[in-house]
Amino acid sequence: MTNIKILFDIVGGIALILYGTHLSGVNLQKMLGSYLEEILKKAGKNPVRGVTTGAAITGIINSGGTTTVMLFGLITGGIMTLKEAVPVMLGASIGSTLATQLASMHIEGYALVFLTVGVFIHLSTKKKILKMAGEAIIGLSLLFLGVGFVFLGTDALADNVLFVKIVEYFLAMSALKTIIAGIVITLMLQSAMAASILAVALGAASIIDLRSALFLVLGINLGSGLKVVYFALRGENFSGKLAFVRLLFGLTGFAVFILLFPYFFSFAQMSAMDAGRQIANAHTFYNIVSTLIFMPFVPLAVKISERVSSRSKPLNKNQLFYLDQKLICTPSVSLAQVKRGAVEMAKISFDMLESTKKILFEGKAENLEAVKRDEEKIDVMTEKITEYTIRISQQNLSQRDKLKLYSFMHVLADIEHLADHVLKVAEICVDMQINQRVEFSKKAKVELSGVFGKLKIMQNLVIKALDENNPKLANEIIRHENKVDEIIKKITANHQERIKEGLCSPEAGKYFTDILHNLERVGDHYDNVAFAVIDRFRHEEREQSRRYGE
Repeated sequence: MTNIKILFDIVGGIALILYGTHLSGVNLQKMLGSYLEEILKKAGKNPVRGVTTGAAITGIINSGGTTTVMLFGLITGGIMTLKEAVPVMLGASIGSTLATQLASMHIEGYALVFLTVGVFIHLSTKKKILKMAGEAIIGLSLLFLGVGFVFLGTDALADNVLFVKIVEYFLAMSALKTIIAGIVITLMLQSAMAASILAVALGAASIIDLRSALFLVLGINLGSGLKVVYFALRGENFSGKLAFVRLLFGLTGFAVFILLFPYFFSFAQMSAMDAGRQIANAHTFYNIVSTLIFMPFVPLAVKISERVSSRSKPLNKNQLFYLDQKLICTPSVSLAQVKRGAVEMAKISFDMLESTKKILFEGKAENLEAVKRDEEKIDVMTEKITEYTIRISQQNLSQRDKLKLYSFMHVLADIEHLADHVLKVAEICVDMQINQRVEFSKKAKVELSGVFGKLKIMQNLVIKALDENNPKLANEIIRHENKVDEIIKKITANHQERIKEGLCSPEAGKYFTDILHNLERVGDHYDNVAFAVIDRFRHEEREQSRRYGE
């Protein structure tokens, strides 16, 4: 077998493993849909259940990283607390070793059986959920097929004397280098599972000895923790606290097994006769023992994380890292990210309103540029979040998730429209100051100040009502909006009186009317957001009543 053929067997096999894992995981997530949120929420209430659930879910979808990403989404969406999510994350580290165990059992012999069954199911049905099941089985078959190619390539590589001597020389030099190699391989492949399967294949082919393989396993496990930290940093501290706990977990397990390495080595030797099985067993043993050691310290780790983890940096509104495509397959989690985006947009519109108020009452015309920039940010966010919601709408959504999705789409549109009206007010104020040099009377300024004050209260309530999904706060918004309508009617009547009495010039009257009209429209959009929150809450109440037969 030529060296090129060997290389393509190994690299192509790893590619099949990665794609097969992705295909099966994505379709299984789609099939579980909103039930996955319920499973994880219940699991978080009990640490032991959290660990077992995390292990089971990860074993099914073959990806600890995907489980961790889902937990990121649940935390940032306020669905789970950090303390509830940590046991599930620890369980995910155990579940991620299932594929390695299967690889060591040479499961590739069943690849074509799974492929046949998966293709048959996918092509013979029109039901969406069965098609997903078929694709999930096809994904598993590709994973098994990839394992076969990796083993085939490493077996052939074992016959290359020069390569084996180079590997032996490199690994014999330093345990540290072997550990670093494990970290690098994991970060390059972005998959601890694929890296551990490669380690099993290298050990089974006798290219590396058991000692070196175990150091490689230590590096792979440490690398998987660093990968999570990298993900959090790339996402602008996206659930950085959970990433910090994951790093503490990885370092704790690494430190324990380095100190007790002779016992680790002895266990691996006694666990099986076959070298590949020994490495797989050691990998599973490492994660189980690390979890058992770390579990009693979870509350302490959470406290340390909350103290040490830096506060989130200002969000780059044009990038929206938290709208991760990996979350799309779990609608309840991805919808939590949409809500986060809506809250961020509402906060930006609040800043716009404050800057506009200063233009009007303090003559700070330079604030117009800041208002324009914020309005552009909201436009970009609306576009990107809307694209994200379209992707979500193509998933297998429950009725509750559909209502949430449509509700958020209306909220996004309303926030974008109200930002347009705030910008219009800012432009009118600047035009009034620079071009016409028109001044409002003290009475008119007091009246407008009252409207701004009411809108500020409504804006704060909008942010809280959206963030907490709170119908009581939404009702408060509606009450204030009714007050705003009454105030504006009264102000309009007063304005007409001032015109009749000649106390207001036609130029000032035009500006005053335009500002008042746009502020009223801002209040109307706050009102629309409030009704969206109330409708969503009522529907969720009906769903719960139906589910529990109340």
